[in-house]
Amino acid sequence: VGDLIDRFLKYELPKKKPKIQKDFMKALNWYKNEIGCLYLLNVQTAKLVECRDKLSQKLKEVPMKNGAIKITEEQISPATVNRYMTYMRVVFSYAVNDLDILDLNPMSKVKKLSENNERTRCLELEEIPKLLEACKKHSQELFICVLIALLADARKSEILNLTWENVDLTHKMFYFLNRKNKQNIGVPIHEYLCQELSEYKKQCKLRNLKNDYLFMTEDGKPKETLIGKAFPKVVQSCGIENFRFHDLRHTGASWQAMSGISQPITQRILGHKSPLMTNRYSHLRDEGLRPAVNQVGDILLSKWLEEKH
Repeated sequence: VGDLIDRFLKYELPKKKPKIQKDFMKALNWYKNEIGCLYLLNVQTAKLVECRDKLSQKLKEVPMKNGAIKITEEQISPATVNRYMTYMRVVFSYAVNDLDILDLNPMSKVKKLSENNERTRCLELEEIPKLLEACKKHSQELFICVLIALLADARKSEILNLTWENVDLTHKMFYFLNRKNKQNIGVPIHEYLCQELSEYKKQCKLRNLKNDYLFMTEDGKPKETLIGKAFPKVVQSCGIENFRFHDLRHTGASWQAMSGISQPITQRILGHKSPLMTNRYSHLRDEGLRPAVNQVGDILLSKWLEEKH
């Protein structure tokens, strides 16, 4: 098993998207430590079930600035356990389909854990100005980052990997390519956000950024700490409880529903369902979504703009 994992990491992992390579490697190294010494023909379902159950007791690990790993007291989620299993299932499929050294995938009979990912937390209108003010005090880039999540219903990965090439300020559109569901979509930019983005872009030019990311570290990579570390601290500082970054997306979707926006429009904005599209930006410019984006954005920003004016 260890040799198979090493071969997969060498030849197959580089073909994967960069943003999942780290997760793949972390999961496969865990399995290598657990069952790497086993012969492939000796890998039984019971052993993989044992691995699944052991994973469910695994504690979360948080990387520190100095390179060390901090072990928390919180266990990893069932969804994370299932991702570990999926990555190992891919490796066994590689052995079956590409290398022809196994007849059956030994992970095929291992049941996934049930996931309860449903959250109903969304911001009240009174909470939005508090959060935006705290983010703006922290930094302009965190303020812009939160506005994009709130007004464009974008995911964390979509925001961190967003480049200026995919921000069309002329036509006021975001182009989210290769979304989680492998679809491409154009989402209109709310008028207020478009103004703030224009000012932010001017500031970015003065900083002589090394590449095209909206939010970037000094060495030219997506600035993950902006959402992973800065945002939770800001949320805590302004007294908003039980709120995560992904809940900004829930907030936009919830207020769309409460504002009477039709379900098909909301699904298209969220990227849950969309027609087949080409990669040409002109085909992604879905102007039919703009009224919904502006209508709900005006509601979400109402108290914030009242206080500013």
